[in-house]
Amino acid sequence: MTDKKWRWGLIAVTAFVLLILIAVVIIQFRPGIRVTIQNTGTTTLRSVVLHVTGATYNIGDIAPSESAAVRVRPTGESQLEIEITNADGQVQRLNAGGYFESGYRGTIRVSIKDGTIDENEPDIRLW
Repeated sequence: MTDKKWRWGLIAVTAFVLLILIAVVIIQFRPGIRVTIQNTGTTTLRSVVLHVTGATYNIGDIAPSESAAVRVRPTGESQLEIEITNADGQVQRLNAGGYFESGYRGTIRVSIKDGTIDENEPDIRLW
C-alpha cells in the first residue's frame, strides 16, 4: 500500500510541476508588447495612459523613481503613444514610436523625465 501511495504522490507532483511549466511558457510567449514606463524625473507622472491602435490602457500616477508595466495588444499596425497630465492640468501626448502589430511580442522600456522621453528601449519581434 505504501508503494502505491508513494507512486500516486509522485505522479501528482510531476503533473503539478508540468502544469506550472506549461502555464509559464504560455504566459511568457503570448502575443503582446510589455511596456514599462519609468519616471526618472522629479515630479509624479499624473494620469498616465498608453495608446495603441484599437486599445487604451490606463496606468494612473507614477511617482518619481517608480515604474509601471502593462502588456499592450494592438488590433493593427501601431506605435506607442503615452499620455500624461502636466502640473497645469494640460494633457500631453508623447510619441514613443516603435512599430508593432497584433501578434507581435516583445518589450518597450520608456523613461520619462519631467514630461519628455529620456530613453526608449524597444525589443519587438514577430515571434
